Amino acid sequence: MGCFIKFSSPAILFMFLSLLLIPTSAHVQVNEGGYISAVISKKGLDFFKNYLINKATSSIIPLELPDIEKSKKIPLIGKVHMALSNIIIYSVEIDSSYVETGDPDLLLAVSGATADCGMNWEYSYGSWLLPTISDSGAATVLVEGLEVGLTVSLKEQGGIVKVILVDCGSHVRDISIKVDGGASWLYQALFEAFEGKIKSAVESAVTKKISELITKLDSIFQSLPKQIPVSDIASMNTSFVRSPVLSDSSVEVEINGLFTAISGTSMLNYYHKGFESSASCSSPAKMIGIQLNENVFSSGALVYFNSGTVVFLWLQLGLC
Repeated sequence: MGCFIKFSSPAILFMFLSLLLIPTSAHVQVNEGGYISAVISKKGLDFFKNYLINKATSSIIPLELPDIEKSKKIPLIGKVHMALSNIIIYSVEIDSSYVETGDPDLLLAVSGATADCGMNWEYSYGSWLLPTISDSGAATVLVEGLEVGLTVSLKEQGGIVKVILVDCGSHVRDISIKVDGGASWLYQALFEAFEGKIKSAVESAVTKKISELITKLDSIFQSLPKQIPVSDIASMNTSFVRSPVLSDSSVEVEINGLFTAISGTSMLNYYHKGFESSASCSSPAKMIGIQLNENVFSSGALVYFNSGTVVFLWLQLGLC
C-alpha cells in the first residue's frame, strides 16, 4: 500500500527531502569553496546587455551639456562673438551593440547610435563705425555615428564582486545643425565654429555619465548581502568564493551556498570529504545554468535537524 504525505509548507518539504542527504559520518573537514555555481550563457549576456543599455539610456536622458562660447572673425562682418547654451540631448537611438567576454575583462560596445540635441544660440558683433548688432534663437543638432565602448573587470574581494572600470570612451562621427532664424551666414559660422566643440562636449558628457553609472553599479554589488535568511532558523551564505570566470561566450560565478544556523554555527565540518555529487539545470538554449552541490541540501538538513525542527516534523508525521 502506498503512502502519501501532504506537506504544509515548502520548508517542511525541503527538510523531509534533505534528510536523505544527511551524512552518516561527522566532523570530516572539507576545503572551503563554492557549492552553488551559475553559468550565464551568451543568450543571457545579450539579455543583460540589452537591459543595461536600456537602463543606462533612460538614466542618461535628458543629458545637459556645458555652455560653449567662441569668437570668430567673419569676412565683411568682423569679429563675431557666438555662444551656445541650454544644450540638451533629449533622445538616443541605438543601431547595434555587442558584448564580448574574455579573461579577465568584459567589453560592452555600442555603435551607429544617433542622438538629437536642442540648444539656444546667440551672437553679437559691432565696430567703431557700426552699433552693436545681436540676435538669438534656437537650433537642433543631429549627432550621427555615436560609438561608445567600455571595458570592466569583475574581481572578488571579501566575498563581494567588485566592478572595476578599466576603460571607457566615446566617439562622434558627424553632426548636422539646423538653425531656426538668424542671418543666412549664421549656419556656416555656427558649423565651423562649434562642430568640434559640440562633438567633444557630447563625447565627454557621455563618457562621464557612463563612468558614473559603472560606479553606481559597483555600489549595488557592494551592497549585496553575504547572508540571506530563509527562515527564522537558517540562512544561506551567498558570498562569492572567487572572481567570475569569463570565457569566450559565458560568465561563471560561484557562491558558497551553504546553510548556517541563525546563531552563526557553520555546518561546514559535517560533510564527507570529496562530496562531489550535484544537481544541475542547464541547456544551451537557456540564459543561465545553475549547479547545486548536494552539500547545499545537507547543510540545510543539518541546520534544521540540530534546531529540533526535524524531530518535531517526525513526531507530527507519526514516524518516531
